[in-house]
Amino acid sequence: MLDTIPEVECDVAVIGGGIAGLSAAITAMHEGAEVILLEKAPKLQRGGNTAIADAQIRYPHESDEYCPTGQTKDDFFNAFMRVSRGRANKELIQTIVDNAADVVDWLTELGVQWEKGYPNVAGYRRQPVGGGWQLVDTLYKHLERGGVHVAYGTSAEKLLTNHTGRVVGVRALEPDGYTDVKTRGGVLIASGGFEANPEMRVRYLGRFMDNVILRGTRYNTGEGLKMALEIGAMPAGQWGDFHSAVLDARSTPFECGVTAIYIFQLGLFIDEDGERFLDEGEDFRDQTYVKFSKAIMNHKSGVVFNVFDNKVRTEDPDAWKRAIRTSEEPYEAETIRELAKIINVPPERMEQTIQAYNSACQPGTFDPLRLDGLCTKSLAVNKSNWARPLDTQPFLAYPVTGGITFTFGGLKANTNAQVIHTSGRAIPGLYVAGEPMGELYYYNYMGATSVLRGAVFGRIAGQHAARGRK
Repeated sequence: MLDTIPEVECDVAVIGGGIAGLSAAITAMHEGAEVILLEKAPKLQRGGNTAIADAQIRYPHESDEYCPTGQTKDDFFNAFMRVSRGRANKELIQTIVDNAADVVDWLTELGVQWEKGYPNVAGYRRQPVGGGWQLVDTLYKHLERGGVHVAYGTSAEKLLTNHTGRVVGVRALEPDGYTDVKTRGGVLIASGGFEANPEMRVRYLGRFMDNVILRGTRYNTGEGLKMALEIGAMPAGQWGDFHSAVLDARSTPFECGVTAIYIFQLGLFIDEDGERFLDEGEDFRDQTYVKFSKAIMNHKSGVVFNVFDNKVRTEDPDAWKRAIRTSEEPYEAETIRELAKIINVPPERMEQTIQAYNSACQPGTFDPLRLDGLCTKSLAVNKSNWARPLDTQPFLAYPVTGGITFTFGGLKANTNAQVIHTSGRAIPGLYVAGEPMGELYYYNYMGATSVLRGAVFGRIAGQHAARGRK
């Protein structure tokens, strides 16, 4: 005789406990819904990629004590579309733009406190005090006070549907066995992408992606995407690309978190042969760091050196401190030739490269807060902005590479966060938010918008799922 799988009932089941899932669960709770949150990780590792991130939020806002750079709604929308080469879903982006300020105010009301984010950025941003871990901890405590049941160590494995095709629950694997969570309002998939799944990485991202630094949580292994595709959800977005960052190459290879060099645009990238190979000043850091990190991964051995002189470190020590996120110290020397020997790069060639760069730097006013046009001329690869000679001792170098944070491919959804079937209709009772939602990022990444998109669509999904209960 077959064992019967036990059942529990609720109004809304949320799969995944990062910013998207937490925003949905809290919103549904505020709507009066009975909510169950399924968190694959144990309690001490809860929070998904959000918990490991700095969790900075970029959104349309005037400059203030958190950021000297403001940005209008139109500027924000246009930048998002430009960074995605026009491929992002305009309706989804407009929804983020229209809801961004309300989301930040809502997080503030829930107890999130704010501080300055990274320096020298393209648009307004701020960071939660304590980073992503403090952000998710604040939201979990709010859920707990509201009586929401959080099932830790519980993975979702299969969506349950009725004869009409409506999603009516999810089969979950708890530490002691399976449970069918039946829902009256809906199921939200907020369980991340497939970045921690080597098999899926190789299948969708390429044959060398089995061995790559994983920045985020080990628990984002793609089950949420798989179970939605199994019931006919439409895949959408760029399944062959991913979010990365310019990381210290000495980072731990698994769940390394934030070990990035976020001021690279003020220095140079020098490869193993002592050559420059890209325009470090093409655009603001938060609109090139994902693109550049993947260029580094695909260049020769996949590791290069981010080289600075001491001006960058001493002119604005606060900016340096906020932008250098690795705990490892830079390699340091009094001359470029000595530095080249330390990092095992051909000394003569590296010295020639930097001398040529220094000679090509044009006169002008350096301003890290804007695209200052301070450039080089007559080089094979010119630097478009922030090009100043490297001439102040000591000289510094960080070994850098790329890594994977989250994947870009996801599920097609409408502005109500409903998942769309391959037939073109919305799948009743199924919602998506956060990383599993497709059509937002292509080729590159709009810096500091991942937590924002998760919170915006998490709230929308939680509200619609709660109001859909019978």
